Amino acid sequence: MNQQISLGFSFPGLPPPSFPQRPRAIKGFGLALFAGILTMLAGIAATILALLFPANVPGWLAPYIWGGVIIGVLLGILIILGAFLIWVRYWALGGIFVFLCSLANVYLIMVWFITVPWWPWIIMGVGLFALIIGAIAGVLGISGK
Repeated sequence: MNQQISLGFSFPGLPPPSFPQRPRAIKGFGLALFAGILTMLAGIAATILALLFPANVPGWLAPYIWGGVIIGVLLGILIILGAFLIWVRYWALGGIFVFLCSLANVYLIMVWFITVPWWPWIIMGVGLFALIIGAIAGVLGISGK
């Protein structure tokens, strides 16, 4: 007796039917990885700016100086986690992680309150660029591209 369970007729010489593997979302992964690194760098740069010029930091923002590094590194790690979820083909979950954590980069607007001539604008520009790239990467990750 045959001990195998068969769901259909067997065809000698042909392999069993199988589904092809889904392609990887390389564009979404690459952009999300880049956005995560930029987010970490922008958070660290915002904290360094506030530590170098403490007299220019408003009083209400002074207790939260180290928050830039904590938030930046945490969001950057979450964006990179989302990038790796996209890489292992959990497209929807990874894309949502990347998209939402990239939108949380708005915290870098607080750097605008530091009244140093032009350095906060560079940090805000990098944070805005990371936000845009992360949002695009999240959409690409969700769509599987």
